[in-house]
Amino acid sequence: MTAVYYKIIQYIDMHIKDEISITEIADMVGYSANHVYKLFSVYSSQPIMEYIRRRRLYCAAGEMYTGRKLYDIALDYGFETPAGFYKAFKSVHGCSPSAFKNNIKKEGVNMFIDHVKSIEELDAILAFWPEVSSFPIDHEGSREEWIERWKNDSALLLYAKEGEKFCGFAWGYGALGQYVNIAMDGVSPEYKNKGIHEALLVELEKRAKQRGYFGLVLGILDGAEEFYAKMGFVGRTLIQSEKYSIDDLLAFNKKDKNYEVSLTRVHEGHINQLWLNVPLMDKRLKKKYTEEIGDCWVQIIVNKEFGSNQ
Repeated sequence: MTAVYYKIIQYIDMHIKDEISITEIADMVGYSANHVYKLFSVYSSQPIMEYIRRRRLYCAAGEMYTGRKLYDIALDYGFETPAGFYKAFKSVHGCSPSAFKNNIKKEGVNMFIDHVKSIEELDAILAFWPEVSSFPIDHEGSREEWIERWKNDSALLLYAKEGEKFCGFAWGYGALGQYVNIAMDGVSPEYKNKGIHEALLVELEKRAKQRGYFGLVLGILDGAEEFYAKMGFVGRTLIQSEKYSIDDLLAFNKKDKNYEVSLTRVHEGHINQLWLNVPLMDKRLKKKYTEEIGDCWVQIIVNKEFGSNQ
């Protein structure tokens, strides 16, 4: 079912500026409309039509940095009146479209997105990192490694600012070959639920597509499942153990929900790994392996594929 969900997400992205109906999606995947509703609810925290609405508003925000007129952007994404676009946009992003587009102080928001342009700016954002995460700064690479990544492709190191204050950032790099690895992303607590994190990921996705990558991938923390599900990411759960063999881990999975196995391997000669295709909304799996079974380390990895049309 994961492959079908991927197909639906990719179809939505390909037709995001078109009128999209459940009937069309159902015909495309070969299931009934009712089955599509149910399938989407397994993988996403939102009903499918709400996902489409929000996806359009995230993409609309991403186009505001191109200088296009707000009215033209609104029409492209299915909003026939400025009032309807204003209301929908503010409900998702927490500010008016004009404040988002023009970086003019209005309704408490003065936010813009850009990429790191100097080592001094890179250092300033690394200093901002503790406001976003409890992990140490070098969790996803030393300063020297980030400088090298910045030199390789600075456009994938994005940040958001309100005036001179950093709000959040999304830093990615293409070390995985065909995927952009989002090593660090998030917003400071005071800027949560204002659409800033979403806008950063949409912009990063756009830049990754432009560079020919096939998707985005990152490991997430507990509690972040719903956010990434609503952004169209699909989860895989990585279960690792030095005590249990791969056959043991496979047996545990078969006795549980028998999730689809995407990969098994022995890492560094002694760490047995089992990769499972698991809906992000299943939040109980980590507890089962770490507490009930024990001697296992579990990490949720999410990814979003762009599809062969890119």
